[in-house]
Amino acid sequence: MDRSGQKDTNRVAHDAQDAYGGRMGRKKRTFTGDFKLKVASEALAGEKTIQVIAAENDISASLVGAWKKILQQEGPRFFNEKSRIQKELEQHLEELEREKQLLLEEYGKSQLENVLLKKKLKIQD
Repeated sequence: MDRSGQKDTNRVAHDAQDAYGGRMGRKKRTFTGDFKLKVASEALAGEKTIQVIAAENDISASLVGAWKKILQQEGPRFFNEKSRIQKELEQHLEELEREKQLLLEEYGKSQLENVLLKKKLKIQD
């Protein structure tokens, strides 16, 4: 409580964050194409309601509905294609990171050479 006797709502929020180790809420999860296909297939089969499927898999009903719609419109290939594309993007990102590291190393070397040459020529910045 603050001096006026009112509850400090900012402190309550911070206490809740501290109690749960940082951010409140659920950490963002990613799902494999196979998992999405399995869930969407269950929903399309119609043996269980979307709500039941969502509860069994600990996901939202809207997500199950979205995956079902994608399966109906795009077919099962969509889920595997997305996984393949994601893997290609991750590989490309790794290549870019390696290239970035090499460029940073080259830049550092050129900066060092520049400093040494300036000293040798007795030219100062």
